[in-house]
Amino acid sequence: MEKEQPPGQRKAAEIPEIRQEDEEDTVKLATIRIPGRPSPIRHSSRTGGGSDARKLQAPLLAPFTPPEAARAEPKQSEEEQAEQIAQEETRELPLPPALAEAESRLAEIETAKLPAAPVPAFPPPTWVDVAERAAAALALLPTRQLPALKAAGRREEERAWRLSRGQAFCLLVLLLILVINASTSSLAQLLGPQGWAFMLWGPTAGSNNVLQQIRSALPSATPSVHATEPSSQQLTPAAYINLILRTMTLDQKLGQMLFVQFTGPYYSLDLSTMITQENVGAVILFTANNNIISIPQLKQLTQEIQNGARTAGSGIPLLIAIDQEGGLVDRLRDLDGPRPSAAEIGATNDPERARAAGLQDAHDLASYGINLNLAPVVDVTSVYNPQLDTRTFGSDPGLVTRMAGAYLQGLQQSGQVFGTLKHFPGLGDVSVDPHSGLPVLTRSLAQLEANDWLPYRTLIQTGQVHAIMVTHEIVKAVDSSTPSSLSPKVITGILRQQLGFQGVVITDSLTMEGISAYYNESQAAVMAVQAGADLLMGPISAQTAASMLEALKSAVQTGTLSVQRIDESVRRILMLKYQLGLLHLPQ
Repeated sequence: MEKEQPPGQRKAAEIPEIRQEDEEDTVKLATIRIPGRPSPIRHSSRTGGGSDARKLQAPLLAPFTPPEAARAEPKQSEEEQAEQIAQEETRELPLPPALAEAESRLAEIETAKLPAAPVPAFPPPTWVDVAERAAAALALLPTRQLPALKAAGRREEERAWRLSRGQAFCLLVLLLILVINASTSSLAQLLGPQGWAFMLWGPTAGSNNVLQQIRSALPSATPSVHATEPSSQQLTPAAYINLILRTMTLDQKLGQMLFVQFTGPYYSLDLSTMITQENVGAVILFTANNNIISIPQLKQLTQEIQNGARTAGSGIPLLIAIDQEGGLVDRLRDLDGPRPSAAEIGATNDPERARAAGLQDAHDLASYGINLNLAPVVDVTSVYNPQLDTRTFGSDPGLVTRMAGAYLQGLQQSGQVFGTLKHFPGLGDVSVDPHSGLPVLTRSLAQLEANDWLPYRTLIQTGQVHAIMVTHEIVKAVDSSTPSSLSPKVITGILRQQLGFQGVVITDSLTMEGISAYYNESQAAVMAVQAGADLLMGPISAQTAASMLEALKSAVQTGTLSVQRIDESVRRILMLKYQLGLLHLPQ
């Protein structure tokens, strides 16, 4: 017979034993999350999660307690269980080793103490620094000018810009002087060697003006009140020329012997340099060099050339030349219309037509300020030469002489323009152009005397020839090795001594192929002066002119050329300028 057990024990004994597999299933059911309630399980590790689940399931798996036993401690056990559950829910689970190590390093970095940065040693601020900082700080503050102060500031500014009557008058006078001087000069003069000083006050006292020095040195020519006869000490033209020569420097003398050309229609800086610093004696105008554009432009150009020489250069006016032959060589065609060629005039066999042509050319040239015409052509045509086509009066030496003489009379009648016979010793019997080669003249001396040189001899004897141009050719009967423009036998032997010409000898351009193929400009210049030439045509820039001048000066210093020989040429050039009215005897 079984022993009777207590009711509580009997219930507990009736509960079957829970197997391990059932326990695991129960755990899985216990871990099911109820919506709206956070899960009490923390998946920090596999073992920790299972332990927590068992703790939560412990009340469910505990033996059944009878109601009487439960009522013995009802509230205490529920409160303890609630507190235990709360503790389990809020218990902080341990971090994984890797995260714990990273958190530890981060804490060390955040709390690490950085070393103190070195403090630069600044000098103690001075009162000037303090004042500057204060001024800068004040400048940054927004400001607003009051209307009254703004008006007062404007009045002060206007008063500062207002000129007194005296100041305005002085500025007006300076401006008037500048305008007057600029109207008679040019931009090149303004930008030239003397610049603003020249434009305001004219040539400086220390300039190399030869004529001004002579006037200053001469005694006053004002007649006395008691004088009854003219002064016996009045200068003659020859004496005046010699006085100019004695006053001139060697550089000024050599400059007078240069016959230059230039490019452009205006008084350029390069041209100004040749006139005011290199003291050249003559310039030539070419349409090919764009020197002739319009009537006002040409007049202004020649005026500026002469003003430059008189005021900023040596004071000696220039020869301004042109080739105004008519026909194919008509430099002023675009300004004055066409003029008849020498062939047309010669075909009339009427010297009056030639004289009228000379008068017309003189009038045209003088109106433009041109004083030297490189015409007429007195070559006697024997063979066809394209260079001389329609440029000669004919093939008869007598006709050429008459027509050329009549033309010179008309051209030089006013005394403002002189002519030039060309091309000595004669291009009428050659077919090569000196611009492109060196012609060879094979006529005998007798033929040359009877044909080519007859116009020169006849016209020289009349006394109306002031200038002759020598061309580049080989004259077999005179000098078979040297071009005529560089040959002493041709210039000094034939032209000076045999034909008796004592005027100005001008070389044709030394830049032509007939010369430049054999000599450079510097060599040709020295040889031409040795041969007896006075004016050397060719330089087209201040640089080439300077090279030629340096060669001539070196030849004088080494004895190749004498100062006496230079003086002979300069005396002829100055006399020609005097005869043209460019030089005047001091009064």
